[in-house]
Amino acid sequence: MEEAETQQATRSTSAAPAAVTAPAEPPSPRRRGLPFRRSHPYYIGFVGGLGVIVCYYLAQALLVVTTELILILIALLIAVGLNPLVEKLTARGMRRGFAVLIVAGGGLLLIAAFITAIAQPLATQTSGLIGSMPQRLENLERNGTIANLDQRYNVVGRLQTMFSGADTAQVIAGSILGFGEFLITSIFETFTVLVMTIYFLSSLPAIRTATLRFVPASRRSRVALLSEGVLDRMGGYVSGAATVAALAGLAAFLMLGVLQVEFLLPLALLIALTDLIPLVGATIGALVVTIIVFLDSPAKALAAAVFFVVYQQFENFVIYPRVMSRSVDVPPMVAVIAALIGAALLGVVGALLAIPLAAGAIYLFREVVQPRQDSM
Repeated sequence: MEEAETQQATRSTSAAPAAVTAPAEPPSPRRRGLPFRRSHPYYIGFVGGLGVIVCYYLAQALLVVTTELILILIALLIAVGLNPLVEKLTARGMRRGFAVLIVAGGGLLLIAAFITAIAQPLATQTSGLIGSMPQRLENLERNGTIANLDQRYNVVGRLQTMFSGADTAQVIAGSILGFGEFLITSIFETFTVLVMTIYFLSSLPAIRTATLRFVPASRRSRVALLSEGVLDRMGGYVSGAATVAALAGLAAFLMLGVLQVEFLLPLALLIALTDLIPLVGATIGALVVTIIVFLDSPAKALAAAVFFVVYQQFENFVIYPRVMSRSVDVPPMVAVIAALIGAALLGVVGALLAIPLAAGAIYLFREVVQPRQDSM
């Protein structure tokens, strides 16, 4: 009896744990595969091919917007050149917006007054100069040396035929439709440069501040000083080059007036415009003007040639150093290389833009690279 009770108790004790429901095991997580190796040939080929495609389309996009980028760069350089005037007004307590309005409005008024003053005389004298070229070439045939050369090569006859059959609109644009397209494009690009210049001029401090946000805080003050120095040097070069070119045009205008040259206004303007071209611009302008004056009178041409030679020496050693005293002195070899690279990339516009950019690069070299090299 006791054994039966003991066996029954043992059975109940052993069966008790079996009656408790065991907790359900959590589901096993999905087994992840091995990570993709970046050194795998498929990965390298796919990412590399995708990068080539992206770079190709970015290059195509840059080629499409090259003209717009050049206009923006021109506007930025003009704004940098006018910024010292705005800074002088703001230093006297004037608000920057009002200072920009005064500088931009004054510049536009000067340009409008200049165009109004020379538009009619320039058009009249230019058309008269082109129309008188056949007669001038005919008079040139009376010179003995020129006549002998003309008998061999028929240079005067070819030039006379070219000028007598030339159409001004066709020379400029190739056709009336092309001339109209050229005129509309020029007006639109000029308006774009003016608007962008005013925008850059008013927002230049904000643009500098926003750009400095990309620089680490520990180097921000140093980069701010360097950027200010670069802008000052580039602005000084732009304003200085414009001043030197204006003085060259004024001197040529006075000289041609003394010599009583008939078409002095377009010739003086040609001297001023070519003087903006680095290195060879002044020589090219002087050569062209001397040749045109030679068609009128060899004696006047000789006097003009002597004047240009003397004035260019005076400009190189007196005017240019004084005007450019606040900007970076660009070495001649650097100026030649920069002008050649700029001309090869963007033509005359590239040659004009290359020198101020080279001035900023030289300032960075002298302030950053050279002291570090000297300390080693």
